[in-house]
Amino acid sequence: MKPADRAWIAAAITVTAYEITAVKLRWELLSEAVDRYRRQHPIATDCCIGFVALHLLRRWPPRIDPLAALANLFR
Repeated sequence: MKPADRAWIAAAITVTAYEITAVKLRWELLSEAVDRYRRQHPIATDCCIGFVALHLLRRWPPRIDPLAALANLFR
């Protein structure tokens, strides 16, 4: 298993654990937080979601992918 696989598993476990805890403690769910963000900042929220989605789908041209450029700074 590669480090990225472990990171995805950790992210999935963290989100799942938060959602279960949120239901039990009557906290705001992550999707409800996004609803709130979209009410307050609809364009910025949609842009952030699209930005990450385009990166994960590898739809940014490599030379202008902002997250890839950020990663390259730390190589």
